[in-house]
Amino acid sequence: MFSVIDSKIRKPIEKLTRHEGPSRAFATPPHGLQKQLLGKVLDMGLPSMASFLLLSTYDAVNIYWLARIGAAPVAAVTVFGAFSWVMTFPNHIIGSGSVAVISRRFGQGGGDPTAQAIRATFFLKFFAGTLLGLISLAILPFALSLYGTEAEVSSLAVRYGILNSLCFGFSMVSFSVYTAFRGIGRPRAGMWISVVGVAVNMILDPILIFGFGPIPRMDVLGASIANSIGFITVAVMGAWMLSRPSSPVQVKWHLRPLPMPEMKRIVKIGFPSGFSALSFSLMNSAVVSLFAHYGTLVVALFGMAQRILRFGHMVNVGLGLGTGALVGQYLGAREKENAWHTSQVAIRLTMLCMAVFVVLIWLFSEPLVKIFFSEPEALELGSWYLRLLVLALPFRAALEMMTSSYNGAGRNVPPMIFGILEDWGLVVTLMFVFGRFLGWGPYGMLAGYSLGHAIGSGVFYMIYRRGHWLVDDEL
Repeated sequence: MFSVIDSKIRKPIEKLTRHEGPSRAFATPPHGLQKQLLGKVLDMGLPSMASFLLLSTYDAVNIYWLARIGAAPVAAVTVFGAFSWVMTFPNHIIGSGSVAVISRRFGQGGGDPTAQAIRATFFLKFFAGTLLGLISLAILPFALSLYGTEAEVSSLAVRYGILNSLCFGFSMVSFSVYTAFRGIGRPRAGMWISVVGVAVNMILDPILIFGFGPIPRMDVLGASIANSIGFITVAVMGAWMLSRPSSPVQVKWHLRPLPMPEMKRIVKIGFPSGFSALSFSLMNSAVVSLFAHYGTLVVALFGMAQRILRFGHMVNVGLGLGTGALVGQYLGAREKENAWHTSQVAIRLTMLCMAVFVVLIWLFSEPLVKIFFSEPEALELGSWYLRLLVLALPFRAALEMMTSSYNGAGRNVPPMIFGILEDWGLVVTLMFVFGRFLGWGPYGMLAGYSLGHAIGSGVFYMIYRRGHWLVDDEL
């Protein structure tokens, strides 16, 4: 049975009732237990966090090199990023379902059932991503024109998106490499694979964008090639390492027979989360369209701010994915109380991290913008974009941990319903009211964005704390 808690300090698990939430049903854990749970969250979350921070570093470096060319390439990458989030929303269906299934199978004893869950995840991601990439190619010019950007930006976005679309299968699998290694208790292995992938990406980026020796200058096409090679590297390395005898769970990558029962289970569990991700992606597209109303520079600055703040968001994602895997493992081992306390520790930890991040962004916003843009107008606008957007991060952090806890438990319907209501009923609505209706412009939209997330996080905590997600039944 999976357990990292000394039986001498572990409290007996009390049965939750419909009228008593876990905050009352479960006693406050002793200090020793809290330290061990914090250590486990960090042990699982830090490598995952490092992996995603590396990806954020690459995104920022990519924007840095493209900004040397001009604002239009940065805006183009921002627009295609919003489009790709919409197109690859099945990545979240499979991803969130696989977190619950892989971690539960490993918590139940590992072995071949865990290997089959990993195999099902990779095959689903690759087949779905390849199909989505082909669809993306067919609709790319038309879809990108809907964002309302200038003709030059739309043209560059299409140029950047062709190869990226063809590699959707590899990019989707690359995220499951991290999920698989977290699920089998080896998050550091996933981290080192990401180091290799990001290193390849960052080395190739300036060479292919600006040219070097016999390699011609390719601008945004070069950035697209570097990005695609990085994802392919991670996917291939991950599959190879999981197939080695030294892996805690050895996966054999034969096509027949396909692990259909696990595929169906993953999709069924992840389906609600996928619709929540689709809602968020469409919301992000709507936000980009709202900013496009104010011109190319505003879109470019918003994209720049998103790339910088992604460092903070990736801390949340990394800790959240580690937390979801732990929750799944504890529930698979029927240790419900430890699952609850793990989730609570993670919420407090990530909100503290984001509070520090907010202070740092407010202090250093202008130097950060100077890295990318030097125009006085861009410096002033970009600094305030960062300061207003970052206020949402502590609240998004808490929501990320709560959602990850639901994902680890395999209960994704409540986050799906609430996520859709928050995206459109709060965030987009407040952005439109403050920005367009009241005439406060981009600043008003950014204030509405942060306020919407703050209200949404508080409301969802009232649902989460009732503990209905703490279920230890079989998936």
